[in-house]
Amino acid sequence: MNTSDLIEKYIQKKATAEELEIIKQLMDRDSEFKSEVSFHLEIRKAIEKEERERLKQRLQSLEQNKQNKRFLSLWWKIAAVFVVGAGLLWLFNQPVNYEKIYVENFEIYPNIVAPTVRDFNGSEESIAKAFNYYDSRNYREAAKAFGALQTEDAHFYYAMSLMGDHQIEKAIEIMKSFDLQSSEKYKNQINWYLALGYLKIRDKDKSIIYLKKVIKNDQTRASDAQKIMLKLK
Repeated sequence: MNTSDLIEKYIQKKATAEELEIIKQLMDRDSEFKSEVSFHLEIRKAIEKEERERLKQRLQSLEQNKQNKRFLSLWWKIAAVFVVGAGLLWLFNQPVNYEKIYVENFEIYPNIVAPTVRDFNGSEESIAKAFNYYDSRNYREAAKAFGALQTEDAHFYYAMSLMGDHQIEKAIEIMKSFDLQSSEKYKNQINWYLALGYLKIRDKDKSIIYLKKVIKNDQTRASDAQKIMLKLK
């Protein structure tokens, strides 16, 4: 076996015990051979060092990528929380749009008392005339006609006519009168329209008072009242 093969096996740590003895003897008596072995050992060390550096850099790169992914994941989570939080903050800090809520919920109460007639005869002429105006949506004339009458029905539809004619504060005054406040027939309707009336004039606190009464006593409008309450808070 030539010296080059011996050196190669020595460098790769594959030499047998017998070959190691030969190499030792050669290094003791042949300085050139010894220098050759040292040279190859240095090269081997340099290669191993280079490989270790590349491996280290590779591991660092993988770790950095891992950290970047963690950071990005965390960043997106934080960003998502921020966006949701900002959205909720924006939502809850929006001013109450009283007019929009009012328009969405106000509907004039239907005529459930007297059918519309064209000829006025007998003692019910005045109430029939008032309801004719009401059913034709001439709320100003209806208000005048109902306002001249003294029945419970007339008082209620007088208030409704005023609301239809956008005379909200006057309608509230009529609905809060003793006759209508003590009315069992129109109690639930009065609470609902008072809540809407106060909403229209932007009196949130009083609107909420009557919305709570609606929720408690009027099953047909309780859900709508709850939705309005949420928008007001």
